Amino acid sequence: MITLEQLNALASAQFEATLGGVFEHSPWVAQHAAPGRPFTSRLQLLDSMRAAVDEAAPAQQLALIRAHPQLGVRGQGVSALTAASAGEQRRAGLASCTPAQAARLEQLNARYLERFRFPFILAVRGHNPASVIANFERRLESDVELERRTALSQIGAIAAYRLADMIAAPAGPEILAMLERLARPATSAGPVTDAARAMVREWMQAAGLEVWPAPDTEPAASHLVGRADGECSAKALLTGVYHDPRRQLLRYQGRAGFIIAIEVAQQLRHKGVRPPFDLAVLALPEDACLDDTGSLFDSDASHIWVELDAAAAADADALAAQGMDIVWALRTAGLGPGAVTLVRQVAAGAGRALPAFNTAGAGQAARALEQSLRGMQTAA
Repeated sequence: MITLEQLNALASAQFEATLGGVFEHSPWVAQHAAPGRPFTSRLQLLDSMRAAVDEAAPAQQLALIRAHPQLGVRGQGVSALTAASAGEQRRAGLASCTPAQAARLEQLNARYLERFRFPFILAVRGHNPASVIANFERRLESDVELERRTALSQIGAIAAYRLADMIAAPAGPEILAMLERLARPATSAGPVTDAARAMVREWMQAAGLEVWPAPDTEPAASHLVGRADGECSAKALLTGVYHDPRRQLLRYQGRAGFIIAIEVAQQLRHKGVRPPFDLAVLALPEDACLDDTGSLFDSDASHIWVELDAAAAADADALAAQGMDIVWALRTAGLGPGAVTLVRQVAAGAGRALPAFNTAGAGQAARALEQSLRGMQTAA
């Protein structure tokens, strides 16, 4: 692990050596990004490296794609994997496939390579052998140009996960960087909502969260739920929503609420600390509202914990569409009736000035959420 501050201070050769494996066997990407220092966030560094790939000549892009290994290789092919690739494939279960799955992957690798003349690329974090095979089969039907673009996009996602694993950065700048990227209009051919959902899923997975629903769920859900395991799973702190004490309803907290929670999960992961209880993050990526920020900064406010079952019952009685949508989203992630999931209740009308939502304020909000997790331990 290296801090962003340390990375910015490295000599060019050390910088390139440190990041040379982020894009498989392609240190030229780090070399092109080096002059952009100092980077204010890990996401800014990632953007710079991805831009270097986007601006590269087609032949260089193709060489980058071909530098990646095949998925699920066995025998002598395993020894050729980089440590990063081997770890990624192992965590996705590709090193422990059933014989039938291994045979299918070998067949699909051969068919794909024959059709496209480069290996199948998939950022396998959050996948398992069955979903890898399903993606393989679906993408075999693509045309060559679409598949080339998809491969480069997946390589960019792999780089995001690798940078998140190796670089620690302060919470405030990372939170603002994520919010700024969500506010940008989509530049791809897909809808804005699809682009926002893909970014949030990537950030959740980079922070070590398990994400629901699955990426290939049809039709695509508007929400995402990420979970990090705590020391005790008897309770879970739900973030991204709050309980409205005036109407007794669950409400979305806005973009800042779920972005702060994702970054807190990342900070805890880098510290090697598991929260005392599970952390659940509910995100509505296309929600344009920044936030009801009143609950985010005040770490000294008293905590009133509302059980999800009770809140869900109140929503059902009130026939509140938004609240019921939230309850349905949580149940898809296993947080339904019987789970002791707690929702932080916002204090109404605090009546005092709030910090500006700048770098310092975002960092303060992240620290307040960490203290909320400790508050749960006391309440339990």
